[in-house]
Amino acid sequence: MTLAEQRLNSNHGRLVHAAGDLPAHLRECAVPGSAWTARDVLAHVLAWQEEALRRLAEGQARSLPRDQLDEWNARARERMRDLRWDEILQRIQAAHGELRSRLAEEPPTWFGACTYRHYTEHTRELLALAAAGASRLSAAG
Repeated sequence: MTLAEQRLNSNHGRLVHAAGDLPAHLRECAVPGSAWTARDVLAHVLAWQEEALRRLAEGQARSLPRDQLDEWNARARERMRDLRWDEILQRIQAAHGELRSRLAEEPPTWFGACTYRHYTEHTRELLALAAAGASRLSAAG
């Protein structure tokens, strides 16, 4: 197993665990420091997984230029806005399986940014939202 596959599996597991533990009433709440909801964040992760799969299939060696990322993210958010939480998680799991199957060798340099490093960033946001929600409940109680 390559280091990339280990990171992919580990960070994916943390992301899915954080998503699964997030209470349903927080799924449409904004993550701390963002206008994006938890559902938006997961759909965003899915969009990048699917982009990574597309890039691998086409043999693309470079990532998007930094000045195009915001526009790409906005288009992806719009494209994914009607997906339900459970559908997003199912597609994340399916994409993970496909990504794993394509890691027989060391992936291109852009791969981690689209996948395992990306998962870590958004796992932290989901955990922060869960903690903020728990703090609000204990303060109200």
